[in-house]
Amino acid sequence: MKITTKQLRNLIREALLVEKPHDYYKDYRAGNISYEDYQQLVRDFENKNSGQSWKSPSATPPVQPYTKPEKLWTGTPKELEKRVHQYLIDIGFYLEAHNGWVNPFTQGDHPAGGYTSNIPKVIKKAITDGDIDWATWEEIQPTYRKIDRSID
Repeated sequence: MKITTKQLRNLIREALLVEKPHDYYKDYRAGNISYEDYQQLVRDFENKNSGQSWKSPSATPPVQPYTKPEKLWTGTPKELEKRVHQYLIDIGFYLEAHNGWVNPFTQGDHPAGGYTSNIPKVIKKAITDGDIDWATWEEIQPTYRKIDRSID
């Protein structure tokens, strides 16, 4: 069976229609909702149509604005990069190549998702666990991007 564009538009329009109080009454009469629920739905409908913005008590609380954490790192960006590399070496994420660079392939084949795609997860977990208390993710993120570009 084919559905024409006009039929599809009508189906979408019907699906998007706003319920009316008589729809709530039908639900109440059918026993799908209680009388208190019916009254609350009617009040909500009237408030919505009168321009009032009513929010149910079960609505989610307002989202707190993002506050940037205080900077922890006091050294240079190059020192931060070395510190992040050393942390990843210390936990065995990859091995040192002894030429100033790291060799991510010394651990074997590329893991699923690649080495660098797992770095944010590892570092964020270390920050929340308190293993990294010398910098925030916002400070480490540019270093991660640099590591990502150097390895890939």
